[in-house]
Amino acid sequence: MGDEDGLSPEVRRMIEEAQAKMTEELLEETLRAKVNFEPDDLGTLLDLVAIGITNGTWRNSCVENWHAEGRLSDGDMMRINSHTTDAIRRRLARWTTETGITSASGTALAEVDIEEVNAFAIRLFRWTTNPKRRLTTGITLGELARTAEDLREYEDHADLRLGGFAGQMEERGVRFGLLRTACHGALACSRWWKHPAWPALVERYVSVLDNPTDPHWGPGGEWRTRLGAEPHSVQDRAGLRATLLKGPWRLDSSAATWVTDSGIGYTRLTPS
Repeated sequence: MGDEDGLSPEVRRMIEEAQAKMTEELLEETLRAKVNFEPDDLGTLLDLVAIGITNGTWRNSCVENWHAEGRLSDGDMMRINSHTTDAIRRRLARWTTETGITSASGTALAEVDIEEVNAFAIRLFRWTTNPKRRLTTGITLGELARTAEDLREYEDHADLRLGGFAGQMEERGVRFGLLRTACHGALACSRWWKHPAWPALVERYVSVLDNPTDPHWGPGGEWRTRLGAEPHSVQDRAGLRATLLKGPWRLDSSAATWVTDSGIGYTRLTPS
């Protein structure tokens, strides 16, 4: 018989064994190897934590089902994901200021009270699940959810994920929890805004727009040929670059759709 979460005792044992092998040192090595930054760098760490929280709490939820149903386009998802990442990043910055965190070192984070972590997770839960929260596309979360049942489904998911975010810190320490969430963001969302690789990806993407023979467009540039006319804001390459770097949610709907349709998420940093 499975446990309350649906996992059999054997599967639970395997998960627990894998988690026991995960250490701060291993997480640090992963971030250095995959993202090329020192984990004590608080700014970059919080960027990745914001991505990890957004992906786990928002993107990998019933929201993806709503996306598949057509409630959100690919362009809408890019705009909302980046805007949510920005909002969570700003809340992380406020939280670190309130708690006096100025470094991501083990010594600095060892002083953080777990109650402050729990309070922060509750604040994030209330913000993310507020049905009146207006998304960057113009509608509210409640309007996107459409029914009380769908909204509860999202609330349950957010509660589980943010509870896990706080719970791992209580069990393994604040630094461990932040490093683990940052690794999630770094590895699962390497093509998201705020990821250290994003600026290079944007530069590469903008460069292929005026090169129909680039391998990005496939054999004979077929993909580029099939795309419709560029929206005006896409034709302004300097403006497009600046918006993608500073805040992709500021793209208008037609531009965001065109950018996602043209494969920004599949852009290789070097020609294949």
